[in-house]
Amino acid sequence: METPPKYDELAKSADISLSYANELLSGKRQPSLALAIHIFRSTGWRHDLLGGLNDEALDLLESLEPWVPSRDRAA
Repeated sequence: METPPKYDELAKSADISLSYANELLSGKRQPSLALAIHIFRSTGWRHDLLGGLNDEALDLLESLEPWVPSRDRAA
C-alpha cells in the first residue's frame, strides 16, 4: 500500500490511539522503528522511516526489537 491509511484505520489496525495515529500521519511525530515495522505488517503501508529496507532486514530488526503496545510494557 503506497497511500497511507486513514488515521482511524491506522489506529484500529496498528492498535494505537486515534490521536497518535493522526500525529504519525500528519508528520508531527515519527514512529519508532519497531512501530513502523508493526504498522507495515498490520496495514501494508511502509512509513518513510523504513526506506529501502527489504523483508529480510525488516525480519531481523523486528526480531531484535519487537513492538510492544504501551499498555503491555512493564511500569
